[in-house]
Order: sequence, then C-alpha cells, then structure tokens
Amino acid sequence: MTQDYDVLIVGSGPAGCSTALHLAQLAPGLKPRIAVLERGSHPRHKLCGGGLVMDVDTILRDLGLDVSEVPQVDARWANLLWQGRGLRMQLNGRLAFHVVRRREFDSWLADRVRDQGIAIHEDTEVLTVRRRADGVEVTTSRGVFRARALVGADGSKGRCRRLIAGDEGPVARLLEVMIPPPHGPSAPPDDEALFEFRHVPAGVQGYFWSFPMQIDGRAMRNLGIFDSRVRDAPLAGSLKRYLELELAAHGVRLADCKLEGHPIHLYSPRSTLSAPHILLAGDAAGVDPLLGEGISPALGYGNLAARAVQDALARDDLRFTDYTRQVAASPLGRSLRTRRLAARLVYGVRSPLLHRLLWWHLRPLLRRFVGDHVFGWAKPGLPTHRSMIPASAA
Repeated sequence: MTQDYDVLIVGSGPAGCSTALHLAQLAPGLKPRIAVLERGSHPRHKLCGGGLVMDVDTILRDLGLDVSEVPQVDARWANLLWQGRGLRMQLNGRLAFHVVRRREFDSWLADRVRDQGIAIHEDTEVLTVRRRADGVEVTTSRGVFRARALVGADGSKGRCRRLIAGDEGPVARLLEVMIPPPHGPSAPPDDEALFEFRHVPAGVQGYFWSFPMQIDGRAMRNLGIFDSRVRDAPLAGSLKRYLELELAAHGVRLADCKLEGHPIHLYSPRSTLSAPHILLAGDAAGVDPLLGEGISPALGYGNLAARAVQDALARDDLRFTDYTRQVAASPLGRSLRTRRLAARLVYGVRSPLLHRLLWWHLRPLLRRFVGDHVFGWAKPGLPTHRSMIPASAA
C-alpha cells in the first residue's frame, strides 16, 4: 500500500521536528498532508553533549513552546580555557546554557509535533529514496510513501544526505563518556561547564568539554572531546588518547567508562543542500565547525526548510534551486560561515605561544567575538544580555 502526502520529513530529531512545527505554524491547513518518518522510536538514545544555548530558547519560544518542560540542568557559567585560563562567561545575565538529555529533549519535541496532528511513523526505516517527475517515492520497512517534497533530516550518515551531498566536506569526530561528577584538580564546579582547548597545538582541532547533567534524578557529568578536522592536517596521536589525558586530570580512568563516538559532517558554503523535490536540514546539512554545536542550528534549519517548502508548494515549483543560497544568506548561515572561518584560523595555529597570546592576553577580542558572532543569531537585531569575565585556572 502506498501512502501519499504533500511533505515527508525523514528524521524526528530537532531538525525534523522543527520543520514540522514551523510548517504547522506557517500553513496550518497543510498539517494532515505532512508525515514524519523515524527509524527508531521515542525516547531513543542520541549521542550529544545536550547543550541548549539561548538561540534554542528563542526559536522554541517563537513556536509557542516552553523548553523548561524538559528535565534539564543549568550550566551557570561556561569556562573557555587554554591550559586553565581564558573566559568565564554567561550569555543572558544568569546562565551560560541549559543541558538536557537528547532522548528526553527529542521525545518532548516529537510529542509537540503530534500535538499538532502531524503523523510520526516510528520504527520506519528508509530503505530507498527515488525522485519522480512529480515528487519523491520513499520505500521503507513499513511500506511506500510518496510526497511532492521531502526534507532530509536524518543526520550526517542518513540516506538523504548521501543522495544529495554524498560525503563532501570535512567530517568531525566526537568521543564522550557519562560519569558521576569527578573531583580531580581540573574538575569545574558542579554547576559550570568547561571547554579546554589545550591540545590544539598537537593537532586536535577542537576542545575537551565537561557539562553538568542529570540522569534519572542523579547528578552526572558529560565529558568528551570534539575534533572538527576543518583543516587537512595531521593529529599527533589518537583522539582517544587526548580524551584519556583529560579524564585523568579529572581523576577518571577511561577504562572505567563507557566510551561512545560518532562522525558528523560540518557545514560548508560549498555544500549542496537541495535537489528537485528534496532538501536537507540539521546534521544532514552540516553542523557548526567551531564548536560542533548542532541543536540550535538544527532548529534553525527547520525554520528555513519549512519556509522553503511552503513557498515551493504555493508556487508549484519544487526545484528548490535557491535553498542552498537561502541558507547561506540567513542569520544561521552567516553565523555558520563565521564559525567556519574562526575554526580554520584558531585550529590552524600550532604555536603554543600564539595560543597563550590569544587566550590569556586577547580576552577582550575573544569576548567580543563570542558575544557578537557565535551566539544570538536567532535574533540578530535584538539586544541580548551578556556577561563575560576572565577565568582563572579551573
């Protein structure tokens, strides 16, 4: 049996749910003609640091949603450090960001999509995607779906990205562990987050992180390492070894932890994000190359994808020829391009002396860049309240 819709969304993570929710807001009459295909079932495991910056609050608030309904921990301060010194910052006058478990956050978003009367077909694995003259045909483990437009929000390794963008662009790597709060000499306070960039001179194009979080009511820490690989340069040793070194500084043995990891594609202005009847959103389109942040960009991609689909259906022109350019020209795209440039500059510096200069002596420059260009893109024209002060050794 074949099911027909106007819009199919592959993936019910933040990008897919954001697309559905924005479409419901923009074109309420379209809701019965939208379906979301999800390979798993909620709540499902998702590897992610779970940081929700203020742009997440802004986007969800515009959708009439309150993220405080999701269990979360507030990271009161974020410490961006090189060898223990750098910036200690808040982004809205009282905290740096929220931290959630992705299984709970994604499940909450999916429930909000269902509240709109939009169908989510869980345990439905996409097997093939085929373009037709009048749309797309998606063969799944639970039958065939057809639609005039398809939004691929199925992640970096999803079929939709492989169909449109292949493996083009740099691929970042993440490794992470979940542990009880450590109390080593480098451990931050229980309500603070840490980003340590000390291994960039060795070729790690990223940072070690430590976030507070809660699992089943218990205080925990999410610790991991992000390596953007935004530059084609060698890494001295293995990424796992640098994570092991940082964990040891926190009094934690990697051998005692459950280690998880995965690759993610980075956003590039040269990436192809659409084809006739198909466009990409979220991790499938590419994440932030500087910090690897994925949640707020995913929600922003959903807004852009929904507007592109609504406009295409209204004009009866589903070629999506302008979508890649529209993403690049949007506040989200401009932020991602700026972060990509910053990542190439900062992660290309191998001199410890230059890093000491940047992190220890040029803090006002860093403060302005982070405050003006990394966060707050969801409402770039509105004033935001930011407070940043130098950080001492953690």
